[in-house]
Amino acid sequence: MINNKEIRLGMVGSGDISNRFFEQAARLENVKFVATCAKHLANAEKKAKIYQIPRWYDDYIQMMENEQLDAVVVTTPHSVHAEVVLAAFERGLHVLNEKPMATSFSDCKRMVEEAEAHERIFMNLPYDLNPSFMAATEYMKEEVIGKITGAETQLSFPGPGRDNWYYNRSIAQGGAVLDCMVYPVSRLISLLGPAKSVLAEVNTLIPKRIISAGKVVNSDVDDNATVIVEFSGGQHAVIRTLWGIAFKQNNTIIYGREGTIALNDSGFDLVIHSPHRPIPDAKQVIWRGLDHCFVPNKRSFPEQEEDIMGHFINCLRNKQQPKQSARIQLHVHEIMFGAYESGLLGKRYELTTTFEPWYNLKPEMFNTRSEYI
Repeated sequence: MINNKEIRLGMVGSGDISNRFFEQAARLENVKFVATCAKHLANAEKKAKIYQIPRWYDDYIQMMENEQLDAVVVTTPHSVHAEVVLAAFERGLHVLNEKPMATSFSDCKRMVEEAEAHERIFMNLPYDLNPSFMAATEYMKEEVIGKITGAETQLSFPGPGRDNWYYNRSIAQGGAVLDCMVYPVSRLISLLGPAKSVLAEVNTLIPKRIISAGKVVNSDVDDNATVIVEFSGGQHAVIRTLWGIAFKQNNTIIYGREGTIALNDSGFDLVIHSPHRPIPDAKQVIWRGLDHCFVPNKRSFPEQEEDIMGHFINCLRNKQQPKQSARIQLHVHEIMFGAYESGLLGKRYELTTTFEPWYNLKPEMFNTRSEYI
């Protein structure tokens, strides 16, 4: 039984992004990485020695079959995710997979179906369950913000400083949409539930780039994307990603007829604009020049809601899928791939996937047409 024994992990991928998983796992009781794997054996060895991991490989199949693993963490370049994840499921392993899930919607669907067929835990990043996000779900109520009327969310910044593969379409398969838009889409969908359609404009705005230390690169990936997602009640959410602004903008705002919920906006991790109902146990603040805004007192949430590896290990020990399930992330990724198709064809993309929200989001919050409001 996985609950009664040490959790043994393998890491596939040796880039900088893998570091946080090693560091988070080291803080967990009875959890350890026992092997690393990278395309170049020297890189796998270097990472293993940094984190005192006993063995390293340049073949992930060999690692999966030689080591007695419970799960693998996949931090390879985007285009390699699918093959590694599918190989893990075939060998009875659970998976924590970096974003994006894969570089095609067909691969994403296959990965989710295989996880379900093999009854494996399949956790895909992004991971949104930080304390501010969890607190926001408690205020997604009609008595606080009224009926939901729309949303805005974005992640924009100057662009990746590295050029190892981010700007090369033949390797990355996509640019800002796959690498960055996945974050605001995931936050939005986890808060508002499934959408029904996507309309998008996607292009390459800056093909000749100056990046870190003045290096120049020729980019052929998308770096400028605007998406309108429509929900069941007719609400629109605008999602923006641009590798071209001089600072980082990474916020989410949910609009209600009688109030607003804002995450990571104007200096606040979470602020509730509620003109008609004061928020108890909250500090009153001015947000965007508005009165009747409140910052809820910080709460303590279970540790697994604050830490990626903690949540994944908790899922393994309790044999439960993550709150942000594979079906939720499949919907997130259909929105992104639907955005590419919509931008290419110049027409609306109708979404085919759906899911059940993981928290008590009441459908009547989207009903804006049956009464005067």
